[in-house]
Amino acid sequence: MSKILSQDEIDALLTSTPELVKGQDDELPAGNESVIIYNFRRPDRINKEQIRSLHFLHDRFARNISTSLSAYLRSVTEVNVTSVEQFTYSEFLMSLPDPTAFYAISLSPVEGLAALELNPAVAFSMIDRMLGGSGQGMAPTRGLTEIEHNVIDGVVKLVLEQLTETWRNVVDVRFRVSGRDTRPQMLQVAAPNEVVVLIGFDIKIGDIRGMLNFCLPATAIETVGDSFTHTWYRTQREPTLDDRQEFWRTLGHLPMAITAGVETTLAARDLLELAPGDVIALGHRVRDPLQVRVRDALKFEAVPVQEGGRAGVRLLHTVSTPARPEVPHA
Repeated sequence: MSKILSQDEIDALLTSTPELVKGQDDELPAGNESVIIYNFRRPDRINKEQIRSLHFLHDRFARNISTSLSAYLRSVTEVNVTSVEQFTYSEFLMSLPDPTAFYAISLSPVEGLAALELNPAVAFSMIDRMLGGSGQGMAPTRGLTEIEHNVIDGVVKLVLEQLTETWRNVVDVRFRVSGRDTRPQMLQVAAPNEVVVLIGFDIKIGDIRGMLNFCLPATAIETVGDSFTHTWYRTQREPTLDDRQEFWRTLGHLPMAITAGVETTLAARDLLELAPGDVIALGHRVRDPLQVRVRDALKFEAVPVQEGGRAGVRLLHTVSTPARPEVPHA
């Protein structure tokens, strides 16, 4: 049976503790005294090297899904990784809008569930585009209907296919929809205090932009282990013949604005005095090539011709644009 200490014995222990600690500190060599702040409610279970590898891996995914969504939505779509951070699952839920498009994702054969959230602004823009609209209207402040959710399911399926393909270089994980809801709290994905890794993506479709959030349980990253640091940089998947045919089938018929012309400048007083019949000197010789632009991007040089009673241009050669300088990684 354990002995209960008296108050005098407790006081004696408390009095002697500082001396014992001081004696231990005196034995430590100089330079070993350091204090590290540690939050037990938010432990960092994923090391910095794995976080960096996750960022590089999903940066590749962002490039691939940008191309796939551009073909799927028939509109130029940009996707970029904005952050890779560790949170508790409850903190992740508090950061989400409500209602929103929220999906529980299985990670077969890895245990646990992930979560995927698509902001309403982007979700409603996608729905509007796929149903024949411009996709530029204001997003309604309500949850998705069942029909609208079915439309977004096609986008989520495409996202998960690209995630599966990207992760295949690290580990063979098959991402599949396990459940969906407009209220994130209604889907049981993880325990409130479970540590998760949140990967945030910025999506821009025309003038509309919003966030795509992908939440992974830390246990799934720990299960994979060192695979991230050793295999994330493997050769990325090259588009197959079917991918190229699908790309041209969906985007090949889109109208593109092409212009060929010359420019000049006039003083404001000369511009105000212009009248029908006046001739404007362009300062461009007839034999000099014209610049042909595709959506304001210089692509060709050409000469004017006449074909079937209509004016046109004959392309001479392609104009190569200088490549953007690469920014070295920190």
